[in-house]
Amino acid sequence: MNPGGRAPLQTFHALQATDLAAACNDALKRMRIEPGNYALEMTVPEGPSTAGGVQALQHLRLVPGTPGFPTLVVGHANHADGHAELRTFDHVDAIHRTRFKRPLALDRNRYDECMTLARHVLDALHLQTVVVGPPADIGEPPESGPRPRQGSAATAIMLLASLAALAAAAAGIWRFVHLH
Repeated sequence: MNPGGRAPLQTFHALQATDLAAACNDALKRMRIEPGNYALEMTVPEGPSTAGGVQALQHLRLVPGTPGFPTLVVGHANHADGHAELRTFDHVDAIHRTRFKRPLALDRNRYDECMTLARHVLDALHLQTVVVGPPADIGEPPESGPRPRQGSAATAIMLLASLAALAAAAAGIWRFVHLH
């Protein structure tokens, strides 16, 4: 890596993303949230290219300074399209409850202060920033395996019925051919 955290021969969008992360991380590095001694951090691109900005999404996350605490994604930014998103405490709490089966143990007021600062930093970097609450479709994760898609039972029944009808038609054709 070269000075400033830049990889040699980065593309335009990768350089922009690296500079965005450096500016955000410099402005946000002093903020801490307890418990866990969390620090706000923006990820940098992996590699020298973002495929013309297609892979320019960078995560804003809370990284614990204390072992045993999970890293929490609290938003993202995309310099290529000029947008950023920050998650409310309730949003992060809902995801945390779903994933870890317990409430988020962060200081809510300090979290809100961090998100306010993050919003000011992102706005100053000319990103159109929105704050989002918990997703409407968040619920308990399945016990194991991927979550079934809506209507998958009905689709399976229709598929079985179609196969049964096809088998009956094939049997009828076979009988007709062999009898005549």
